[in-house]
Amino acid sequence: MTKENYIPIATLCTHYNVEMSLIKDLDDNGLIPIIQIEKSPCIHQDFISSLEKMLRLHEDLQINVAGIDTIFNLLNRVEAMQLELRSLKNRLKIYEDE
Repeated sequence: MTKENYIPIATLCTHYNVEMSLIKDLDDNGLIPIIQIEKSPCIHQDFISSLEKMLRLHEDLQINVAGIDTIFNLLNRVEAMQLELRSLKNRLKIYEDE
């Protein structure tokens, strides 16, 4: 775990013009993991894309953290179902080729 891969929350708040409390609320709801590096709360760079989506939902659509949590849970379920459907289609192709 190298600190180069982590971005301080203060930097993100300045860049996205959001309150630190919003990002901490996302962490409290298990949406974005925050870790402490040298006494500074940080987010791993892999979660920046998800954070941007959450911030857009919050700012553009006025969706609260609980709503964002629900949306992301539903999106994850849809993605899992799409993977399962793709897998089942591939399994069916075996019988279609015979």
